Amino acid sequence: MSGARNTLSRPTNRMGSADRTSAVASSFVVADGGQCIGCKACELACFAVHGQAGGIGASVGTVSVPVVPKVYVVRAGDTYVPVQCRHCENAPCAHACPVQAIRQEDGVVMIDEDRCIGCTSCVLACPFGAIEVSPVYRAGRAVTQSGLTNRANRTTLPRTAASKCDLCAETENGQPACVEACPNHVLRLAKGISDSPPEPRREVFFPRL
Repeated sequence: MSGARNTLSRPTNRMGSADRTSAVASSFVVADGGQCIGCKACELACFAVHGQAGGIGASVGTVSVPVVPKVYVVRAGDTYVPVQCRHCENAPCAHACPVQAIRQEDGVVMIDEDRCIGCTSCVLACPFGAIEVSPVYRAGRAVTQSGLTNRANRTTLPRTAASKCDLCAETENGQPACVEACPNHVLRLAKGISDSPPEPRREVFFPRL
C-alpha cells in the first residue's frame, strides 16, 4: 500500500503486521455538519437504493417493511450530522467479528449479511457508531431465524444482522445515493487513491483475534 493516500486527508498508516494483506486506500463519505438541515433525504435515498436491490419497493404505497437506512442523521442541539461508516483501513469492526463476516474489498468495508450472527461485537467496536443490528428483510418479508421463538406466543423471531454504509456498492454509477440526494450538498465522497499502478481486484479478510 506504498504511497496510498486520501484526497481529503493526510496519508494513512499501513494495515497492521507484515504478514497481513495490504488494502487499497479507503474511500468514504464525509459531511459538513454545519450545513445539514436534518431533512433525512440521505436516509430515504439510501433505503430506496438498497431496498430495490433486495426486492423491496421504494415508492409511496409500496414500502411494506420498516425504513432502515445505512446512514443516520443525528441531532445535537440545533445541529444535525449524518453518521456513516468511514471504511477504516484497519477496521476495528472486522477485527471484532468472531465469524469473519466483515471483509475489505477494494477499500470498502463490507458486511456479509448471510454470515453475520447479529452478535453486536462490531457495533461495540465501531468508534463512529455507524453500525446497527436490525432485522433482515427479503422481498418485503422478514427473514426468520430457525430455532428461535418468542417465549410468550411461540412465534418465530426475525433474523438480525449488522448493517452499515457500503458506498452503494450494488449500484453502477459509483456515486453513493446519499451524496446525490442531499439538497444542500452537505455530503461528498472522499476517494482513496494510490501512487502505485492499479492492482487486480482482491478481498482482505481480517483474522479473528
